[in-house]
This record gives sequence, C-alpha cells and structure tokens, in this order.
Amino acid sequence: MSLSLHLSGWPENSESRQRMLESSSSTNFVQHFVSREVSNKERLLCLFRRLRNGLVLALTPLVFGQMLNWEGPEWRCAYCVCIIAVYWMSEVMPLAVTAMLPVVLFPLVGVLDANTTAKEYMNDTNFLFIGGLIMAAAVEKCDLHERVALSVLRCVGSEPKWVMLGFMTVTALLSSFISNTATTAMMVPIGQSVVQQLISSFQHHPTNGERGRQGCKKMATGLVLSICFAANIGGTGTATGTPSNLVMLGQLNALFPKVDGSLNYVTWIFFAYPLMLLSLAVAWATLVWFFLRDAPEKDEAVTEMLKTRYNELPRMTYAEKSVFVCFCILLSLWVFRNPGIVPGFGVFFKKGAYTDATSAMIVAFLLFVLPSERPDLATYIKKEDLKKKGCLMDWKTMQETFPWSVVLLLGGGFALAAGVKESGLSLLIGTSLSSIEHLPLWILQLLTMLIAMFITNICSNTVTASIFVPIVATLAQRAGHHPFCLMLPTTLASSFAFIFPVGTPPNAIVFGSGMVKVSDMAIVGGIISLELLLLTVGYMNSVAYLFLPLLEFPSWAVIDNSTVHA
Repeated sequence: MSLSLHLSGWPENSESRQRMLESSSSTNFVQHFVSREVSNKERLLCLFRRLRNGLVLALTPLVFGQMLNWEGPEWRCAYCVCIIAVYWMSEVMPLAVTAMLPVVLFPLVGVLDANTTAKEYMNDTNFLFIGGLIMAAAVEKCDLHERVALSVLRCVGSEPKWVMLGFMTVTALLSSFISNTATTAMMVPIGQSVVQQLISSFQHHPTNGERGRQGCKKMATGLVLSICFAANIGGTGTATGTPSNLVMLGQLNALFPKVDGSLNYVTWIFFAYPLMLLSLAVAWATLVWFFLRDAPEKDEAVTEMLKTRYNELPRMTYAEKSVFVCFCILLSLWVFRNPGIVPGFGVFFKKGAYTDATSAMIVAFLLFVLPSERPDLATYIKKEDLKKKGCLMDWKTMQETFPWSVVLLLGGGFALAAGVKESGLSLLIGTSLSSIEHLPLWILQLLTMLIAMFITNICSNTVTASIFVPIVATLAQRAGHHPFCLMLPTTLASSFAFIFPVGTPPNAIVFGSGMVKVSDMAIVGGIISLELLLLTVGYMNSVAYLFLPLLEFPSWAVIDNSTVHA
C-alpha cells in the first residue's frame, strides 16, 4: 500500500496520504473511503469533466446551426470555421483530427467540393515543410545539433548572465532550422547540468546566506525559462522555422495568385532575423533583471564541465559531415533560387516549375540515398553486408520522429483558408471591420497582434495563423495598406506564446522539468509578450521598410485582381 501511495505522487505530509495509511491497516478501508461525504458541487464538477468533450462535440454544431439558414455561402463557411475553431481551442479531439474536418464539412454545406478541399492538404508549401522536417530529422539522427550546441556553450564563460545568453543564442539558432521541440528537449538537460554545477559552487561558499540560496533558485528558474522563450523566438527567423510562417506563405499564394514573389526564403531572413535577434536581446535583458540579480558568482567549473562534455564527444563522424554538407546545399538552393539582389537560377525555369519545395525535396531524396558510413566497395563482399550499411535518413526514423500530425494540421489550415477565400467570408469580415480600417496602421497592427497573442497562448500557433492571416489580409486590402503590413506581424505574434505551459511544446517541456512555476512563466512571459509586441510594431514601421516594399500598395493586392469574391 505504501508503495502504491508513493507511485501515486501524493505529497508525503498531506492529510489525505496520512488518512489513507491509517485506514489501510483496517479491514474497513473501503468503507472509510466510500463513506467520505461528497458535496453536490463536487459531483457536478466530476460529471462535467466526464461529459465535457461529448457536450462540446454535440452542442457546438447545434449552437452555430442557425448560420446555415442565413443566405450566402460565406455564412455556411462561417458555420464550418466556428465549429473547427471551437474544437481546436477546446482540444476535444487531437488537433490533427480536427484539421481533417474541412474534408467533411465543406462539401456537405456546399463551400468547396471534396476534391478541391483535399488538394489543399498536400500543396507546395506542405512539401516545403516536409522537406525541412526530413532535414531536421537527419540532423537529430546523427547528433549534429548537440555538437553545435556544446561548441558554442563552451565559449560563453561561467558568469550566469553570459551562460543564459549562450543558451538562448544556441537555442534560437537551432530553432531557426530544426524543430523547436527537439531543440528544447536537447537543451534542457544541458541547462540542468549547468544549474547543478552553479549550485554546487554556491554550497562551497556558505557565507552567501539565505539571499544566496534564493538567488540560486531564481537563477535555475530563469535559465530553463530562457530556453523555451528562445526556442519560440528563434522559430520566427526563417520561413521554415515554425509552421505558422509556412501557413502565411501558403495562404499568401492562395489569397493572391498574382503575388510578385517579393517574400521568399531569402527576403524572410533579411526581414525577420534582425527582429529575431532584437527580440532575443529584449527577452534576455528581462530574464536577467527578474532572475539573475542575486545569482551566484561566476564559476570556472561550469566552463570546464561544458568543455569536458564537448571533448568527450566522439570525432565528427562521416554521417555528421555528410548531413552538414546536405544542410549547406539546401540553404544554398533556397538562397540562390531568387535572391532578389541579383537574378537567381530560378530564372531558367518557367514560373512555378521550380520552388523552394523543389529544393527541399531534392535534398530529402539525397538524405535517403547517401550512405551514413564512408563507402568502401571492397568490404561489400556479401549481400548481407550491404543491408547492414544504412543511409543518412531511413524510413524507420521517419516513422518514429516525423510529426505527421503537424503536416495534417498545416493542410487543414490551408483548406480552411481556401474555403474562407472562395466563399467570400474573408471579404465579409473585412467589410464588417470597415469601422476600424481608417485607424492608423500602427494601431491596426497593435490590435491584430494582441488578438493573435491572446489566442496563441491557448491553442496552436499554426491554428492561430490559419484563422487570422486571411482576415488581416482582407483588412489590409480594404484599408489600402500593403497586405504584409498586417500579415507579417500577425504571423510573428502567433509564435510569441510565453505565458502558459500549454502554449507551445517547448513551454511544456520546460514546465515538466519541475524547475518552473506557472506564476513565474505567466508573469515574466506576459511582460516579454508586451515588450515584443511594441518592438515588432516599431520594427514594422521603420526597419522593415529597408527589406520589403511596404510603403506601396501592390497591384497584385487590388481587390478586383485578388481571389476574394463577394
């Protein structure tokens, strides 16, 4: 019985635990447990928890059912969007399962036919995402990311604030190119090792007193928090850094088929990377002020520990070198297809014949073909020897690590956007927002970012971008602003989920370490969210003009030439 209570996770000194232990020695244990009076309020709460998902699933279509009686396809689309949005935010089903509902709802209510809806789930942008994920999985498979992380961390010194900056820099850099979830999962154990070393150093200086002990505790909280915050910020730096960026690019092509290609992989980096670095600096300064004011003094043992861990890594393997070369090839193909400064190799192909997704799939193909060990044909004597030699990427790894659910979630977002566009719902919403379209641009950006930031803390950033990007695009059209002026800040805001552990997987991983309280994340995360909100608005109205033609209203965005129909 004692073992069962221990495994249950009940606090050792809790009243419930003591009562259970006392009654367990009695033959009347069951009677004692059952006889405890349960209030009607507790019964109702328990019943509601059991029935919650069923009630949401059943009542949501009924609550919004009146929309089906209203005239116009836009209201039938609004009915579908409301159902999907409620299911997404309440998470009554896995997000990927909810993302498949457009295939059912749109044909049934007459928004889009089944064939058109299904095509949105595997469009060009989704293949770009798949190629990027295969590259990221190959990096993780050969442990190249750990080598990169430790090689940087061993150079940052041992003072806590510089250790934190080193962790945030490495995490943001890796999250720009590989999964922020995988990056966080790798960095948190390294961060815990550093914290243990710093605390161990403090224990050898007992004169620090109670203030020093509290400083150690706050330092530990701040260091692990910095990892998840940096992972969320780092994903904004590149077009493939987070799914919400790809949602915007995919919907841009769907909403404006005549778009001139002024926003691509290269221009996104030029625009977003400076903002990402500024956001990282602001978050770092805030975390230092909150958590490191009473931190322990620098400890050279931390630097030695990181150097030791790096030195203990085996020599760079053939697989790591090959994956690094493939990674460089992929970046080169993305950069030089259409660099914008000079003509790229994309000019040799017809429009639409070669895209960033083409480059991603070429390199993905190479990863499944190139060997993970140095080829030596003289050793392949038997057929069995060939089977033992693997490739840089294999399907077993794909099955184990590839997030197919995110692919479906992206597809659902694209299908939702297509329905909103074709039905005219985006135009209807834009018209209803005409009362605020006369407001200054910076106020529109503040309002749209605030809404996106609020929603992204309670549901996926991909979901947030899927719902709001088409709406703000239409609002920008009607207000006479370049669509990027609202689409880009809204997309970036959907990645600024710093307040709740459920906001993003990195937040959940850090919260699961047991070193962070919800109140710590909520207070500091809320402050950083507001800081980045103001920073992004200021950036969009100043520096962003250097990289994107935001001052001119583009011809491809004129309502008559767009695909938004009344």
